[in-house]
Amino acid sequence: MDFENTGRLEEGLSKSRTIRVLGICILVLALVLVVLGFALDYAYGYASHVVDLALARYNNFTGKIALSSFAEDQQLMAVVQSVKKDLLPLIAMAKSWTFVFGTLLALLGGACEIFPKWIATALLKLHILKPANGELREMPEAFRRRLKILGIIVGAIAAISVTVGLVVHFTDPNRDTPAKVQELEKEASRYYALQKAYFQKHQAIGTWKEIGYTAPASENFAFEKQGKYSWRAKSLMPLEKCPEASVWKVTFEVTGFFSKELKTYASRPNSEACETLTPEFRKHVLR
Repeated sequence: MDFENTGRLEEGLSKSRTIRVLGICILVLALVLVVLGFALDYAYGYASHVVDLALARYNNFTGKIALSSFAEDQQLMAVVQSVKKDLLPLIAMAKSWTFVFGTLLALLGGACEIFPKWIATALLKLHILKPANGELREMPEAFRRRLKILGIIVGAIAAISVTVGLVVHFTDPNRDTPAKVQELEKEASRYYALQKAYFQKHQAIGTWKEIGYTAPASENFAFEKQGKYSWRAKSLMPLEKCPEASVWKVTFEVTGFFSKELKTYASRPNSEACETLTPEFRKHVLR
């Protein structure tokens, strides 16, 4: 970027004014990124809800019949699975990076507004700015004041937007819900794996002690026995709209006489909100 010193531009930008204009441009870009981050956050939440509803629909009795009978439902399920596997992780990553870059640009833009001479000196040393004929004259005082006010306004909007975004993100009570669901499904799957290994060796269902299962301490669930052989998890707090004390179960049954078979039953709470929260509970238990 060159400074010109010719007739009409004799009262052009000094180094400090140049950096402040650059700072305003950076702050505007930061504001755009923050707004984009909020839009991606809304899109992610809406798409996740739609995917959960679709998976819950196709995991009940009538949904499974439709899925096995109609090509349209099979195509829709393929789209839902693709959105869950490919699109949602991409949106989540883009949302995070958008907020990160927006925050960094807001800090950079603020630095340009607060320390213009230091930034200008650094850019001159890096040969990013190069004065053609020395330092230019300062701009008229009235224009400088307007430019400063504009920089303060844009900086304040960017700072408020970034702050609000961070507060909303870190105070969202549902922010940790995916991790809690993962904990539930992981523990149910561990119990199933131990019970399955015991059955393959002894052709019988084992107690918790016999299969070597110990329930871990958790702030989110109470992992409990149900009878001698079954397992259940009771939520210790609401999970989004799924109420507190909701119960997920894993039970077993041995069938056959000469050739024994282990049947596994993984059930969710009888609540639409809980079904939406864990639409593939059985699949994740048996994986």
